[in-house]
Amino acid sequence: MSKRFWFLGLLTLVGITLLVVGSQGGIGNFKETTNLTNAPHVQASTQDKNNSPNAKENSIVKPDSNPSGNAVEVKKGEIDQNEDVLKDTSGFFVEYRLERERSRGHQIEIAREIINNTNSDPDIRKKAQEQLYVISNRLQKELEVESLIRAKGYQDSVVFLEGKTVTVVIQAKDLNQEDAVKITDLVSRSTQVEAQNIVIIPKN
Repeated sequence: MSKRFWFLGLLTLVGITLLVVGSQGGIGNFKETTNLTNAPHVQASTQDKNNSPNAKENSIVKPDSNPSGNAVEVKKGEIDQNEDVLKDTSGFFVEYRLERERSRGHQIEIAREIINNTNSDPDIRKKAQEQLYVISNRLQKELEVESLIRAKGYQDSVVFLEGKTVTVVIQAKDLNQEDAVKITDLVSRSTQVEAQNIVIIPKN
């Protein structure tokens, strides 16, 4: 009886020991299984996060849609200033050309009044007709020279032909000697005026 009791007690002790060891091993295996199971999930989540549209959008450096800074402001100011200069210069050439047309128009009007006046002296009428031809010829040559100068690459110019002299105003900051000689030669050949009677003025 005592041996059986002792044997049962020993089996009970062994069972308890096995239970304890088994439970600890089960817990460890459970933890490992949990970690192994969760590890790919965490990695996949991180990868999905990096591959998501929002992640890509955040990783792209976007250009500034509203740039600012001294460099931009200075550049804008320079552009505005250049535009103002161009407007002022263009206005000068427009006014000069209008003044020339008014002067020529006044001369033509006087010549035509003399020609159309039946009481005018025949010699005076003849001179008026000659003057009308000269004025018309000057206008044609002035426009022709201006077109030739623009064809040379200059933005604008005005030419004033009066008698044996020609004044040319060119839209340019400055002119070197070579450019001045070329323009003088062009004007001389077109107007039949000698080079020493041609004045070239750069206007910026």
